[in-house]
Amino acid sequence: MDFNNKVSIITGGANGLGKAFAIALAAGGCSVMIADIDAAGLEKTADQIITSHGRCLFQKTDMFNKNDISAMVAYTIQEFKRIDILINCAGGSAGVANAPIEDIREEDWDKVVDLNFKGTFLCTQAVIPTMKQQGKGKIVNLSSITARLHSVLTPVQYTSSKGAISTFTRHIAGEVGPYGINVNAVAPGIILTPRLEGMWNERRSEEERKAYIERIPLRRLGTVQDVVNSVLFLCSEESDYITGITLDLNGGLFSV
Repeated sequence: MDFNNKVSIITGGANGLGKAFAIALAAGGCSVMIADIDAAGLEKTADQIITSHGRCLFQKTDMFNKNDISAMVAYTIQEFKRIDILINCAGGSAGVANAPIEDIREEDWDKVVDLNFKGTFLCTQAVIPTMKQQGKGKIVNLSSITARLHSVLTPVQYTSSKGAISTFTRHIAGEVGPYGINVNAVAPGIILTPRLEGMWNERRSEEERKAYIERIPLRRLGTVQDVVNSVLFLCSEESDYITGITLDLNGGLFSV
């Protein structure tokens, strides 16, 4: 897929899937802005991209902070003159424990929901005016299989926010479609990033892991490359007639 002369913003770009998306887009010729709260990780990833592929900006950005997001988007436009792609990858459980509903503190609810959902909303809101002016744009949001199925690994506020992202994706796709903007989401299952591999091994016994994999028709967990391939497709011109979907990336687990 050709991303020459394209400009992308990837939130959560310092590590994990966000880093992988940024490297893959840059390898395809895209100029990238990576945004994250992890300043040291941003600098390291940006150096890697610049050394190997070319143009990369980075800016420490708090996904709870509208001013931070606005400044990051303005910096991207100032340097690259346009925004073709937004990947809303920043998210997670924010270190919040998986507690029963009656034990969840309001501040822990807000922390996780804001990181996953409010950040996606604010970043999308910030790039839409530029994409409308261009008459084209691609937005890809990160949902999760936990939006479809009961999760024993993640807290309810995480699963709720990921479900909200899928609904948000459908609504915004309908709203901005007339302006040539595609809005889609992907919903990965368990993907073996370094962080999730640790969770997978620590929270499940060997017998539980084997039983889980036996439930997956393709008989394996997902890889980072599986997710990268799907997200890049949704960012590319090959997906120009696809909008409003949440693409399940779980080896067939949700379909059975």
